[in-house]
Amino acid sequence: MISVLYALWSELWESLMHYLLACPVYLLLEWLLCRLYRRKGISYGKGFVVGWQLLMVLLITMFSFTGTAGLEDILRFGTSMIQESSICGVIADKLTLEMLLNILLFIPLGVVLPLLWDNHGVLQNVICGFLLSMLIEFSQLFNFHATDINDLLMNTAGILLGYMIFLVFFRKITVFQAHTSDKLIIAGLGSIMLAFAVYFLLASPIWTTLLL
Repeated sequence: MISVLYALWSELWESLMHYLLACPVYLLLEWLLCRLYRRKGISYGKGFVVGWQLLMVLLITMFSFTGTAGLEDILRFGTSMIQESSICGVIADKLTLEMLLNILLFIPLGVVLPLLWDNHGVLQNVICGFLLSMLIEFSQLFNFHATDINDLLMNTAGILLGYMIFLVFFRKITVFQAHTSDKLIIAGLGSIMLAFAVYFLLASPIWTTLLL
């Protein structure tokens, strides 16, 4: 039990360090995002400003827990890590503990996205979860983590379950929302892509350099 708690604390600490290392970049990106929203006539409050940074922390934590590769992995290993044995395309016939953890890991994202953007319905959430999972699984081809279609399915199921939880418990909470329902604009997906890019290009390489 102690070893599990220690491992959990280590992952959370590493996630926090990743965020702090790239925090100025996240603040700059949010400033640019808010400028774009004002130009587009999209209203938002202070809750959205705080919530967007918390979304970045959540995404970084997900990247850390899933073993998402960074640019340093590609620079060190190139394509030599990609092996046929590291890719599993067989759908499991029973739920394992690892699959359950993949579901649990994506549930918070399914709650947070509609909390931040009022145009995030179930379809938008599923698309975001699926594409984010695809990014993570693809990046894992370049490090020691296996790429598994079951992870992709369970991650998507997790974000869908998170959206169901949002509908039941949190749908009346609007203090964090940007009102984008009547605008043709990439909301959650764009923020997810930005978070992944900063983690991949900056936060993970700097953290790895500090550890070496």
